[in-house]
Amino acid sequence: MYGIIAFFRRHYFAVLFVALEFLSLYFVFKDNYYHQAGFFNSANSVAGSVYKTYNGITSYFNLASENERLAVENTMLHNTLGSTPDTSKHLKVAHTNPYGDQFNFITAQVIDNSTNQINNYLTLNIGKNQGVAEGMGVISPSGIVGVVIGVSDHYTVVMSLLHKNYQLSAMLKKGGAFGTITWDGGDFRFALLKQIPMSETVKVGDTIVSSGYSTLYPKGITVGTVETVEPVPTQYFYKIKVRLATNFKNLGFVYVVSDLMKKEKTELQDNAYKANEGK
Repeated sequence: MYGIIAFFRRHYFAVLFVALEFLSLYFVFKDNYYHQAGFFNSANSVAGSVYKTYNGITSYFNLASENERLAVENTMLHNTLGSTPDTSKHLKVAHTNPYGDQFNFITAQVIDNSTNQINNYLTLNIGKNQGVAEGMGVISPSGIVGVVIGVSDHYTVVMSLLHKNYQLSAMLKKGGAFGTITWDGGDFRFALLKQIPMSETVKVGDTIVSSGYSTLYPKGITVGTVETVEPVPTQYFYKIKVRLATNFKNLGFVYVVSDLMKKEKTELQDNAYKANEGK
């Protein structure tokens, strides 16, 4: 008891100051709703900032799983296009989706990729066990990526569009003239569209899409846009530089394209060509 009394004697002014502070705060907030609201709003603001920061941190670490979820959802949407019935009654022409039932899409994650070589490749985290086979096309959510050239049980190697031997049948979305997309080994953002005759109207910004003439991709998959177009009088063709839609420096998830009618088409073509060789 003596110690407590001695403490108050030594710190009399400090204790009195603290007591008066609490007393003054009491009178300030008592029945003063303006100050109460200000106090609680400030507290809520601080708490909100803390929660926002926490959510930002957790969201960052969840980006990988979120991207994978979105990629799977996109694959499901691609695959269900052909089975979605047309419920519209006011249209005279029946709705047809761009893929029909011909193509199937398989989600894959890019686990290795190069862009700075003359011949570039990608490696995917799926293989034969997921239904992948050589000769299948590969696309990204934004455009064409490449073609499958090697498959094991669990992995797939893709020849990138950024490869000197890669050739893609493509066409002008406006007008339909078709040619061949190739890469010259330079900037990974650009490719060349060849064999477009100067009789065609080509403008900067025109969209280039897949022609659908091969079994790699459906018709109409975006390749890129016209960056520059120059006439080459001696060749009667344009020199067209295309800005690629796919960002090869930032490939996370892609889709392997399976043409379910490829075997029927190729067998028919082979038999027809052989039957007419001797005629």
